Amino acid sequence: MLRSLRNQTQSIFFKCFLFLLICGFALWGVGDLTGGSQGRSVLSVENQKISVEEALNEINRARYMLPDRPSLEDAIKNGMYKSVLNKLEQEMLINEEAKFLDLNVPLSEQMKLIKEEKAFKDPLGKFSQNKFIQSLKNAGLSEEKYLDNIKTESNFKQLSMPIMNNDYYNEKIIKKIIDWQNEVRDIEYEIFKIINKKEIKKPSDDILKTFYNKNKKSYEIPLTRDIRYLKLTPSYFEDQVVINKKRLDEEYKIEKSNYKTEETREILQITTQNESKANEFVDLIKKGKNFNDLAKNIFNLQKSDTNIGFLKKSDLPLESSDLVFNAQLNKTLGPIKTKFGFSIYKIITISPKTEANYEVIIKDIRNKLIKELSVEILFEKLDEIEDLIAEGNNIDEIIKSNIFKKKIPIKNLKKISRQGFIYSYEEEISFLDKKPEFIKNVWNTEVNELSDIFNSNEDNYYIIEIINENKSEIPTFEQAKNKVFDQWLKQASILKTKEKFKNILSSKNNNLSLKSSIKRKDKTLGNIDDQYLINRIFEIDNKELEILVSANNLIAIKIIKTRTDNYNFNEKTFKDLNLSFSKSFFNDISNYYVQHLASKHKLERNFENLENFFVGQENN
Repeated sequence: MLRSLRNQTQSIFFKCFLFLLICGFALWGVGDLTGGSQGRSVLSVENQKISVEEALNEINRARYMLPDRPSLEDAIKNGMYKSVLNKLEQEMLINEEAKFLDLNVPLSEQMKLIKEEKAFKDPLGKFSQNKFIQSLKNAGLSEEKYLDNIKTESNFKQLSMPIMNNDYYNEKIIKKIIDWQNEVRDIEYEIFKIINKKEIKKPSDDILKTFYNKNKKSYEIPLTRDIRYLKLTPSYFEDQVVINKKRLDEEYKIEKSNYKTEETREILQITTQNESKANEFVDLIKKGKNFNDLAKNIFNLQKSDTNIGFLKKSDLPLESSDLVFNAQLNKTLGPIKTKFGFSIYKIITISPKTEANYEVIIKDIRNKLIKELSVEILFEKLDEIEDLIAEGNNIDEIIKSNIFKKKIPIKNLKKISRQGFIYSYEEEISFLDKKPEFIKNVWNTEVNELSDIFNSNEDNYYIIEIINENKSEIPTFEQAKNKVFDQWLKQASILKTKEKFKNILSSKNNNLSLKSSIKRKDKTLGNIDDQYLINRIFEIDNKELEILVSANNLIAIKIIKTRTDNYNFNEKTFKDLNLSFSKSFFNDISNYYVQHLASKHKLERNFENLENFFVGQENN
């Protein structure tokens, strides 16, 4: 049924179930504009209500439409039910506004849409009543519900038409943007290396405290978490793989041919339809003439034209393959008549066949099997680890269990922010080099609890234990003293370098020795690879001397001229920009519009009964 559903009613699913989401009305927070309400309804506006049963039916239908058919518990955990409720909210608001505006969808329009639906057509392209009924049945839709969905979609189109048809912006606006993208700046500049920090005299604590107090806010550490985690990788289970000789021999029989390489020969070949020229060529070769010289003189062919590379025997025509592969090195053969004409060959290199010995092959097969089977063991052990987590075991107890045969390292990380930055009293902020899924689990797991096992990349899995949650704080001077010193030293070296730099420039009347033309898309200036530096140069809005910092250099910049590079107006670029602006405009306006409708029609949410049902499911 699922396959039939996916093949026959995919368009129904998107048109009748998620069309509002596709069109951009995707604000989950709409209902938060109002409060909840008491009663059996989950959602309500002035003239419509959706009961708990109706909401659950939509959630279940959404589950059944997905290929992996998640359980209700999974739909609750992954938030899928929220998307369903969001869609129901939007349908209610659209239909309520249509009723308020007295919009109608003629029956003729409904019939037209039904007849045009591909899922309802027979192989000849004609509407089929049987396919119509069967497709709706597969999608879990009654005819009445399907017609309601058509009305909702039509109402949506009528309401969104004024903002959806914003296809083209003023051509002058688009051209200004394209001009901006192609801006070029002619500059003069000078590069001066920042002085060595060792040349800076070490400051007193009073100087550092003053610097700390002036920049105190920059040392603030936001809300963070300390964690421990296990990385579960197949390599931890390689010592549990058992491979007997029978298995190895079976794999050897299957794989041994992969460890052989056929003999190949590098060949020069000339093919011609002229038999007399071919015979003349071979006769001259026998008299000691050079193959390449003759190829050039008689057939106007260079060596690159005649060298056909290393070939296997099977790559050659049957008429010549045996002769070529039985011939000795540097032997010239032919002319040989083939279906392509008269061919002349010369063997210039022979690469003999190779075959690994049994021990080498068995060792390689064993290593491959260990890797494959350790993955299988990992998957088996994941179930056992999940059971231990469910029983309330912590990370220490898990690694001491009989699941592992060797010591597994526990890794610690401290002060991880919601954005995945790692903070420290003494060191600069760094970014956690993990996938978004890892950071998500750090913040979706309760303190003193273990996360679910989750996959991060390939066959590696993780379990995270949340040790502590740290409130936002500003470290004391003593706590941040090392960091304060490093930042003061960096600033002091830049300031001292600027002083030297300005003196040098002043002696030269601010004349800069280097010139360049840079474009917005450039990434380098001279030998400095710094896209951010280029961006800052394009932010300069005057022709005064500016001093910028990049890595270990100070750069003095003066804008001489700003111009637009020559470019060909690209119709595709024009259309792409229009489409991007149009989508952005539509999404912004539509989101605002949905919020407006929620307030206008007094949308109310009451999820108490639905949440009680979910809690009951979890307790069963």
